Amino acid sequence: MTLIVLNVPIDISLTFYVRQYFFVRKPMDSPPAWSPLVKFSARQVQTFYFTALKPILESYDLLSLVFNAIMPSNKTENKRKRSADNDRPSKKPTLDQLPPLAASVVEDKSELAPVIANTPGLQSSKSLRWNPYIKSRANVSKSAASTRNPGIVSSEMLLQSSDHAKLDFVGREGTGDDTDSQVKHYVAVIDPERKTWKVVEVRRATLRGAVRSRKPEEDSDEEMNTMRAQRTALTNTFGTKQSRKAVQSMAENAQLSNAPTGAVPQAGAALISSLPANTASGLAKALAMQAEVQAAKPLPTPNLAVSHPSDVYTIETLVPGSHSTLSQLNGVDEWKSQVEAGLGVTTVSRYVSNRVGAVVNSDNTTHLQVLRFIQLLIEFGRCLKHAGANAKGGGPGSKRLPPREDLRRILSNTTGSAVAKPKPGAAPEPASTDLLPESVIDAVRRRFAPSGGYVSKNDFTLLHTTICALSLHIPPQPARDGGSSSLGGNAPNELATDPSDLRDDLRLDPNTIHQYFRELGCRIDKPRETEFAKWNIKGGRAEAHARRVARLRVPVEFPKVSRGGRK
Repeated sequence: MTLIVLNVPIDISLTFYVRQYFFVRKPMDSPPAWSPLVKFSARQVQTFYFTALKPILESYDLLSLVFNAIMPSNKTENKRKRSADNDRPSKKPTLDQLPPLAASVVEDKSELAPVIANTPGLQSSKSLRWNPYIKSRANVSKSAASTRNPGIVSSEMLLQSSDHAKLDFVGREGTGDDTDSQVKHYVAVIDPERKTWKVVEVRRATLRGAVRSRKPEEDSDEEMNTMRAQRTALTNTFGTKQSRKAVQSMAENAQLSNAPTGAVPQAGAALISSLPANTASGLAKALAMQAEVQAAKPLPTPNLAVSHPSDVYTIETLVPGSHSTLSQLNGVDEWKSQVEAGLGVTTVSRYVSNRVGAVVNSDNTTHLQVLRFIQLLIEFGRCLKHAGANAKGGGPGSKRLPPREDLRRILSNTTGSAVAKPKPGAAPEPASTDLLPESVIDAVRRRFAPSGGYVSKNDFTLLHTTICALSLHIPPQPARDGGSSSLGGNAPNELATDPSDLRDDLRLDPNTIHQYFRELGCRIDKPRETEFAKWNIKGGRAEAHARRVARLRVPVEFPKVSRGGRK
């Protein structure tokens, strides 16, 4: 819409609307607005223009002015843009004219190529010192290796810097669908004196920065000790006489708690020496009685003068014949081949079947041999028969061993299939290399059946407690810390195991299997919330409430001998 107001000397005020409306100014007393009075057609406007308006405009030389105002101009007005402070100049700076250069490509096959660093949203200092790390790429196409630098194609570089006070910088090359990984990048070096221009292929990395995480100032144990010290100081200052006496007693007990079980500390020895002879002899008799009762129990012999729980019940003392017996066990290589082929290993033991795959993947041969020996002892306990009242050398509750050949065939079985007994009168089968050596059978018989063809009740309990002690050497996550480590998810100061699978294998009730571990010096408690992944607890606290874990720590604490109630 174009609006024109003309003021001519004859005091004529006209308003012309180009389209189909004609407007005039309202009187002064009306509100200041524009409103249409009469609507004219295009023919009427044309007649008015040629008969009335055009002669007036020509008489005052205003026709060209009105025409230029109504008709648009073909010329575009080029407005000058305001120049910003950081705008680049419109004209490029004049460079020194270089003579013609001889271009050449440097054929460098080394993986230590220059790196072009891109820092999106980051401003890194030039004084940072970068540490390069190189690893080989998994899949390298032959076409890329033939057309590019083999060192760049076959390897990937990572740049890392921790010189900044609060930030860690990491630079990575583009991989996969990244555009930079599909493009070659080059750097040209110009030598004006020699008139050469050398081009070399380079790497391109993108630098990212992250705020360095702070380590906690105090450890949880230190924080606990600090809180205990503050509480003790508060009790000593404002507490009652009884509370101060209790704090002093706790401090004295804490100083004596690190002594191994059965050992008399210096303060205790001094106290015993100061007591009367009758009292001192009574305490010595109690300690001697405790040692005699512990030695008479059907348990493996512990070593209390050690600093780590793995040395309390060593494999050398638990396995008759030590590592010589373990090296002669059959079926170990068969288990390895089945696990490496992706097949499951089926045995008569739930404990062994649930752990053999993880032990094979950890590449710890000793743990795998211990598993095989545990399976052998479980088979040994299951093949025993009740002797009944006719047992001569075993005593009440004893069990009878099967014939020697049958025992060898049963213990040589490494799968869950039943062992076929040869028919009477049939030709004897040739000696198989899959059978256990006679030395292994004799070592097991001498340890758990010293009386000959019968296993007494105490020897049968010794068999079960030996299996429990051997299970402590199999970590809950064998492949976590690698084959060279015996922790496998265990804490550095304890050995732990889940006795539920052994309970089913040995056909015992929960109280009996838990009592066996307590007699070995273990503590039975619930899994901690931080150990749910380690013990494969997926049901949360409800499942953890029903599970139990046996933990062996140093110093070992055995159940105390009951002296009976007061009379």
